[in-house]
Amino acid sequence: EAQVLDGKVVVTVSMSISAIYIQRILTMHAVWTVASDGQVSLCLDAHRDPTLPFLPRFGLKMALPVSYQQAEYFGFGPYESYADKHRASYMDVFTSSVDDLHEDYIKPQENGSHFHCSYVTLSGADGSIRVSASKPFSFNASNYTVEELAGKAHNYELNKSDFVTLCVDYKQSGIGSNSCGPELLEQYRLDEEMIHWETAFQFCL
Repeated sequence: EAQVLDGKVVVTVSMSISAIYIQRILTMHAVWTVASDGQVSLCLDAHRDPTLPFLPRFGLKMALPVSYQQAEYFGFGPYESYADKHRASYMDVFTSSVDDLHEDYIKPQENGSHFHCSYVTLSGADGSIRVSASKPFSFNASNYTVEELAGKAHNYELNKSDFVTLCVDYKQSGIGSNSCGPELLEQYRLDEEMIHWETAFQFCL
């Protein structure tokens, strides 16, 4: 449903996340508000089926112009950081190129996230996007798509995309060590039954 209120376009969506032939994972209600000054805001409420395992992450993925190669953020840096992996990092304002946000693991995988951020801005010759939220969030920006990182076996096989992938996460579960050790500790799991997320995107051309 879409309508115009106070000069802004408001889009209301009811949706779910589910796999084929498997019970619904999340039931969601989202309100998108688009203003004439380039700001897009999201207010989202979600209910997670508590009988299912905790979520690895929950957020948004965007494809941005390839020129958006400069990042500025306030959060844990300058190294990659996660809920259970940020003792080598500290809170500050950091600037970086998108290439430098990439962690060059021999086996490509999820990498380069920055935890507990108040905002992130990506900018370039074609404009910029600034993301902020009511609560600290995680982000990663990459010249490789999520699918490219998941599908290749070695780092030398990676091919850069013709756009920048920006992931803005309400929350990510921790990295853990369950591949060769104990299960992820409960305090680092995204296992909330109710999720409320408010975030805003400011676009400038």
